[in-house]
Amino acid sequence: MRIDLTNYGAESVDNSKRDRARAAPAADHGSETAVPDQAHFSFDQPRVRALENQVLALPEVRQQRVDLLRQSVGKGEYSVSDNQLAAAIIADLTNGSAGQPTG
Repeated sequence: MRIDLTNYGAESVDNSKRDRARAAPAADHGSETAVPDQAHFSFDQPRVRALENQVLALPEVRQQRVDLLRQSVGKGEYSVSDNQLAAAIIADLTNGSAGQPTG
């Protein structure tokens, strides 16, 4: 399937069927010659640049969120469920950061 970012979706099914038929080996000649798979990407450059600028304009740290969490912890109102804690530990271990010094 080919993704066309100018239409913001996948191209029609008819095109993908045509591409598969073209890539199928020729059965009537008895040969096993196959056309290699190909991928083509096309980008709407102005849209990509606009999205890039939006992302770069976002702050590295969401200070308002940090302040709210700091207040919750200070008041003793911040709690983490056992499931959230276990999921965070597993995620940390599977990302390869286990056993590395933190300081």
